[in-house]
Amino acid sequence: MQDTPRNRKDKGDVNIFTLSIILIGVFPALGVMFFVGGITLIHVDTVVNFAIIAGVIAFILHVPFLKRMNRYLAEIIGYSLFGWGMIVTALFLGGNYLFHGQPITDVYQVETATAHPEERELPFPVSVTLKQPGNTNTIIPAKEFNNHPDMLMFHGNDEEKFNEKPALAKMTTAKGLFGYAVLLDKELN
Repeated sequence: MQDTPRNRKDKGDVNIFTLSIILIGVFPALGVMFFVGGITLIHVDTVVNFAIIAGVIAFILHVPFLKRMNRYLAEIIGYSLFGWGMIVTALFLGGNYLFHGQPITDVYQVETATAHPEERELPFPVSVTLKQPGNTNTIIPAKEFNNHPDMLMFHGNDEEKFNEKPALAKMTTAKGLFGYAVLLDKELN
């Protein structure tokens, strides 16, 4: 059957499937990446590289169908990178978080602790830096947590609790499905 002007789609027409994948990739998948990535001991550049690689693989898989899809090349590149790349990355981080091993609690000495009562919101946020104890065999070194400052932000119940420097930080972590550690719980003593 030959294409007639009635049943031929124009490149300028909105493809609802393409638009849906891009919106799912940008909003829910990006939200999952920020939330789960914030409690996973993984560097940001690793997550970005994974998203780019997943997007490039999705683009390569779509190359044979470019003429049939009748879409602009820039649209397919955005669809692959911002849609499928972010969705696959969010699934990777979510799977790493949901399917993890046994929780392990490590105790670290607190090197510095700074309460922030000037923000006047209860509970007062407290940021700390950890010091590796000399004679312990912790699963995750303290410097790994120091590389992720959001994981070292604690919330105190009142201003008096943190007048003196807290002595210990208990960090409960577990090894995720893909080998990246996940922070399950944290507590200052």
